[in-house]
Amino acid sequence: MEKVILNTYKVATRLPLAQIALFIKLRQDVGWKEYIKFDCADIEKILKYASENKAVYLYKYGCITFLNFNQDEISIFLEYLRTLFVDLDYELMSKFNENHEMILSREAYVNLWEGDEVEFPYQQYVDDTVATVLAKSTELYKIETELLEVLDEAGTFIMQLNKGHLRANSKKVASTLAKSIRFKYRSIESVRLLDRPSEFKKTIESRQIFDKLSEYFELNERYAALSNQMDILDSITGDYLSFGSKQSERRLLLFEILLLASFPLLHILS
Repeated sequence: MEKVILNTYKVATRLPLAQIALFIKLRQDVGWKEYIKFDCADIEKILKYASENKAVYLYKYGCITFLNFNQDEISIFLEYLRTLFVDLDYELMSKFNENHEMILSREAYVNLWEGDEVEFPYQQYVDDTVATVLAKSTELYKIETELLEVLDEAGTFIMQLNKGHLRANSKKVASTLAKSIRFKYRSIESVRLLDRPSEFKKTIESRQIFDKLSEYFELNERYAALSNQMDILDSITGDYLSFGSKQSERRLLLFEILLLASFPLLHILS
């Protein structure tokens, strides 16, 4: 038996796919939405040696999946991206990464994970689909972690309210609530994170593989839990703002929050 190894890293908040495609002279397909792919021919130019059965997938939400790469080869590819003026966040990489192995059986069939009894013909769309699901799982893990941090900080306000402390530290309140707003803004497009991309709807097998791997990584259950936690966050921030403080103070607080929350937006737009 032979193994197919995939490693995914969260390397940036977003990746400039159009910029990267321009540098490597990759034509932007009309149907291209979520990722671009470096195939074995592209990889050989970067690694400077034969690279059969290797590929790299770059996703717009900042994840990269490596197919059959070792750690040295991953480092070489990341350094290549830096030469294209792509900013990489190595702290994100160290915190948010996942790996997965598929098992190649006889006669070019593949098990999506060790111990799985279902076999699929091993074709290119299998790698493409599994790489994408693994990237979605890694991105979801990052969102889960960030939301828990925001909830922990916002939860301190509940303790303050239970003790009768209203507006104990208005700047701290504004900062934390702004984090909550920024988190929700950055997560808007993640609502579609679990959608099956159109390129994986073309055959019954690709749809089955996408759905089967999504179930394996518990993407739907995790997203449902994430939605519930976001509802809790709404409740915490909403309840705090509805408490009995002076109307002028509440307007000032809301204004502070909007300023803090708008700053990254202004930075992006400029």
